[in-house]
Amino acid sequence: MDDSNPLHWSFDYNHGSQNPEFAQELIKLLHGYDSESVTHHTGAEKRYTKHVYQILPNFWRGYKRRDNQGKALNIGMVIIERQKDNNDIWNYNVRYQNTTSGEDLQFEFHCQDECYRPLRDSWHVAAQNSCSDRYSRLKWDGHLIPDAEVRLRINGTEITAGTVDNSLPLTCNWALFDVIPALAEKMKDSGDNVDIALLEDLEQFRPKCKLGFLDSVQSPIQLDGYYLYGTGVLPSYWWVGVNGDIVIVSSVFETLVLKKKVGDTS
Repeated sequence: MDDSNPLHWSFDYNHGSQNPEFAQELIKLLHGYDSESVTHHTGAEKRYTKHVYQILPNFWRGYKRRDNQGKALNIGMVIIERQKDNNDIWNYNVRYQNTTSGEDLQFEFHCQDECYRPLRDSWHVAAQNSCSDRYSRLKWDGHLIPDAEVRLRINGTEITAGTVDNSLPLTCNWALFDVIPALAEKMKDSGDNVDIALLEDLEQFRPKCKLGFLDSVQSPIQLDGYYLYGTGVLPSYWWVGVNGDIVIVSSVFETLVLKKKVGDTS
């Protein structure tokens, strides 16, 4: 990280054939979030929130479209909506759309209103791509057998995805957008890891994962960084803004950058 490229190593992909440059695009999005957060932040409890993230490719050659002609670096959008009901359950609706690969994923699931956002009851996933054959769509459902198993039903067949360890909370990677901000201060102050179990994309059971504090930066905007490591999980880095929003999520192939936030108070 230097004055000409003020990006932390965990989300510095300002190389390759990107046009416009990765740093230029990311910093523009960050400054847009930073100015919005000053006027829209409120300390009141929210029962509904929506975050919209732009997807930037870490390696442009693998995603570059012939018709793009350098006009846009983004390759899609992630929309995360959640609403808390009267039973203190958060109902999540997540959509991931990658316009270059053709992926279109929708996740519906429920979490208890706790800092670890433990999964509750059942969930549903719908996946499709831009092909037009019979294999372009797939749906599956899942549910928890309390204190026992994660069960998935795909094409009418039910399988066991994993055995739940009662000592660790089980959550979903899409709920980490709320889990990490809730645990951020604790992890930063103590320097200790937090152990969790993860159901990645509501499909792959990852029983041994760790969250922990990574670093703090003041530029391009003030952010605190956290990591997710685990057996069978690609490392990812989650950066929290001053208002408690996940602003950047950087993984191996792509980086999500917060573009817009909507929230209604109770």
